[in-house]
Amino acid sequence: MGHQHHFLSRLDRVSLPHVELALTLYRDHGLVQYLLGCVKLPDGAERVAIALDDPERGPFLVVTREGRFVTCLGAGMRTGDLPVITRGQLDGLTAKVADLRARMAAANALAGPRGHTAQLLDRIFHAGPDLSREEFVGISAFRPLFGFEFLRAFFGSVTELDELRGALLRIEHPKRTLTPVLRRYWDLFWAVGHLAALAFMDGRALIESLPEELDLSTSCLAWGASRQGSVALALRGFRGVAKIGKAQLRACKTAFDEAASPLRLVTSVGSLIALGVGHARLRAEVRKVLSAPRDLSGAHFHESLLTLFRTTADVVFDEPESAAAVQRELGSHMAVALTRRLAAGDPLRFEREEDVPEALAMTLAVNTRQSFVDDAEVMALTMLFVPWAVRAEPEQLYLPRELIRVVHTRWTPEATIQLLAPLREHYHPKAKAPRREGPSRKGPCPCGSGEKYKRCCGKSA
Repeated sequence: MGHQHHFLSRLDRVSLPHVELALTLYRDHGLVQYLLGCVKLPDGAERVAIALDDPERGPFLVVTREGRFVTCLGAGMRTGDLPVITRGQLDGLTAKVADLRARMAAANALAGPRGHTAQLLDRIFHAGPDLSREEFVGISAFRPLFGFEFLRAFFGSVTELDELRGALLRIEHPKRTLTPVLRRYWDLFWAVGHLAALAFMDGRALIESLPEELDLSTSCLAWGASRQGSVALALRGFRGVAKIGKAQLRACKTAFDEAASPLRLVTSVGSLIALGVGHARLRAEVRKVLSAPRDLSGAHFHESLLTLFRTTADVVFDEPESAAAVQRELGSHMAVALTRRLAAGDPLRFEREEDVPEALAMTLAVNTRQSFVDDAEVMALTMLFVPWAVRAEPEQLYLPRELIRVVHTRWTPEATIQLLAPLREHYHPKAKAPRREGPSRKGPCPCGSGEKYKRCCGKSA
């Protein structure tokens, strides 16, 4: 692009801070084209005004539809009938570009000089719980390109996971031949969480990019992640609901009204809390839904669980600092326990909970391996973590690489069995053996002979 001297000569119409911003845009043609591509320009508009300050008084940059700079209008100069990109739009879109470029830089560093993008993306499906923050940042750079593919992979992984779980739930002591299946379940389990974080990273952009026949407003989207019973996965699902926003409200309200199992209940309540936290204008309606009387006939949970969730929601909305304190305390306790085996003096070893940085403690808490299935206390803890998960950047949900190396454990088939155990009891509770009537065979015979029952009157029983 040649130098637009006419434009440059007009920069004396604006103050120095505005000149710096104008020159930044002038030197970054790609950024300007991105801005113009993100706003809906009227048909026939050949030029656009970009507000450097007030959207009505200016000053303004005037550029063509293709991004070529035309002139600069000082404060108070009229733009006529030109469409205007406001300073708020400019700052928001510029921040997105800066963030995307930082993520692309991380992706390039991880992919290496030969650009092994496929290997980086493959980590979604094979890293398990060891996907690091640095890797997530790199992978997330591809979300503008592969956002819809991440969404399809999310739904596909949830479906395959359901099929595998149905076959594996009745197996308590697996044979060696099942090792590949157990590994597949493990990988898919954690991939569901990674894909939820990626697919719903920018919920509004995702909704706008979907084909008309695909409607995400008809079901509570957290269900795919939360049904696995994992604190970490559920929180990524709740965050996704918040990022999509009002389009999910109706589905989550319906899910709450119809919830008949503890898993369905925790999914709907967590999603509603996420919407209330992420969108102040929805909070009153969310609280109204949660506090309304509910018919529990046919529900497989006690009213006390619903009462606990309502109380927890009140704490989240009315005492957010208390919820954050609980999360920080748990994360600090985890940090001390996990790093205890490191050598004294290691920078990652924490002797006292108060020595753990708050950011690390908060991330550790949402990465607990605990299952909340049929555990009301852990369910309530998960609800308390929702505000932080909704407001955090998506990469903050992941542990940094240096800590992953400390907490890493080698996968074994037993690790998958442990994942399945809470769900096995939830879906297939063991029937209690009927109580035996009459004397015990190994106990004394009731006839008073002094012999064991099985050797006396029990012989003919």
